[in-house]
Amino acid sequence: MSLTGLFLALGFSFIHLSSRHFKLRLFSVNQFTSFVGGISLAYVFFHLIPTVQGYEHEVMETFHISSQNASHLIFGSMLVGIVVFYFLELALKSSRLKLAKRDFSTSGIFWAHIGSYFLYNFIIGILLSNQRFETTFTALLYLFAIGVHFMTNDWVLRHHFEKLYDRYGLKLLVASVLLGWLLGLTIHISHTYMGLLEAFVAGGLILNALKDELPACKGSGMTSFMVGLVFYSGLLMFIL
Repeated sequence: MSLTGLFLALGFSFIHLSSRHFKLRLFSVNQFTSFVGGISLAYVFFHLIPTVQGYEHEVMETFHISSQNASHLIFGSMLVGIVVFYFLELALKSSRLKLAKRDFSTSGIFWAHIGSYFLYNFIIGILLSNQRFETTFTALLYLFAIGVHFMTNDWVLRHHFEKLYDRYGLKLLVASVLLGWLLGLTIHISHTYMGLLEAFVAGGLILNALKDELPACKGSGMTSFMVGLVFYSGLLMFIL
């Protein structure tokens, strides 16, 4: 059992629990979400994508396909992650008028969103049960990059669904990573499928960063975005 994975799963659950109490004093919400957007994209392009590319040989052997087709399968999984979250965002936009009127007949949209984020967190928990970090510092970088992204997701969901999210959604997201971690310990998932799951998560992270964090980049937000991007890119390129 990986104690590091358990520590990270508990850390993500704590971030969800504490997100409503996190107050920005030195920065505006616009600056913070822009900063998180820079971190998220740096993490995807300098860590997650190179990591999932490393599964290419195993995908080739598992499915008996060429190197090119293995690469297509990996990036296809990433594309699926983007598409799934994109269509959920379209559903949210189409129901925004009802949400503004506090019409909770749209709770189906709420459960669709919570279900997708639950799956997203659940898969991350499964990955944590099998993931090996080279150093403690590497694990902390992972906790920070995904953790601030989770916090931004919490703010977005609470903004759209308010009481529904605090009553039901938050509890599910708190439990989701831990449940995924427990499942990953109890069943065997081949390294190949773990790589495809990681690619799916990378796609979801890209889409969520683009729709929730990058649009805030205006004025001082652009500066915050570039600081987050350059800062985290530097860490991943020169420290890892």
